[in-house]
Amino acid sequence: MNLLLILAFLVGNLYKFSHVSPLDLVVLIIWILKLPKILNRTNKLLNPILAFGIVGVISLLIALFRFEPSQVAIGTTYLLRFLIYSSLSGVLVQSIKVIPVVGIGTAILGILQYIFIPDVRFLEYWDWDPHYYRIVGTLLDPGFTGLILVLTLVFIVINNYHKFWWVIVYVALALTYSRASYLAFFTAFTWISYQRKSWKYFIVSASCVLLTVFLLPRWSDGEGVKLERTNSVWARIESWKTAWKIFSNNSIIGVGFNTYRYAQKASPESHAGAGSDSSILLVVATTGVLGLLFYLRYLKALWKLSTQHLALSTSLIAIFVHSWFLNSLFYPAVMLWIALLIPA
Repeated sequence: MNLLLILAFLVGNLYKFSHVSPLDLVVLIIWILKLPKILNRTNKLLNPILAFGIVGVISLLIALFRFEPSQVAIGTTYLLRFLIYSSLSGVLVQSIKVIPVVGIGTAILGILQYIFIPDVRFLEYWDWDPHYYRIVGTLLDPGFTGLILVLTLVFIVINNYHKFWWVIVYVALALTYSRASYLAFFTAFTWISYQRKSWKYFIVSASCVLLTVFLLPRWSDGEGVKLERTNSVWARIESWKTAWKIFSNNSIIGVGFNTYRYAQKASPESHAGAGSDSSILLVVATTGVLGLLFYLRYLKALWKLSTQHLALSTSLIAIFVHSWFLNSLFYPAVMLWIALLIPA
């Protein structure tokens, strides 16, 4: 099963069955097989997960008065995906061996893509963002690929893997040109420095980021390789404004979990229209204040579990920082990563 999980993770978004990825299918199979264990064990996360799920269901029932049943059905599948991925936390302990393989594998595949297929602007035909001389990896997105690489670097350092792998993964991270991922990387290693009471990690991470900014190749005139680019900054601010406006008009229970694309009248086929560029704003826009309260309860329970596990706490900090710029907290590969790190 671990092999299937690794293969599905590394396939990423190269192939999907409608909106369902191979990773979703493999995780669903594992969840069905692990369901007795999930229900029979003491899981401090299960109650917060179910509580948020109930609020999500209520929001979707109310959304039936606003959207088409088929649109609400799509939102329901995304809620089910969150419940399935998050409830696997702590039952995949033996699969911890999966993490370094998929993390380093993501880096190697990303570097190969950068070398042999640097121009992926043709992906715009399938509604992915066009990129030129950036690592997008098999996830087809430099931002989310960048976060997976940050989490891999955290795992490598805390578990004392050979420095060679750290260099390979960092080179891949640098070539994503993802500023949100750079910030997540710096924040994560600052936390490690604080926890281990050593300036070494802070100095190394700060030096890496500075060198990256000055030494990154500019082999294309594409907007994506310009770290000083402002178009994406303004687009993100507009995304935040849209989410806040939707929340302001539906503050108690939101517009329905993951019916966000319909609330903002985005194209049903657009990948970017599915969510806000902030996980927390997506929560408040789609499930309101009630959903936010229960989701924060889930995050609090998650953080409590991490206090004795540096890899988990550091990863959560990196993900949370990243999630202000992309919808990282609900991204399948990230949710799986958290589930793999949760102790039994």
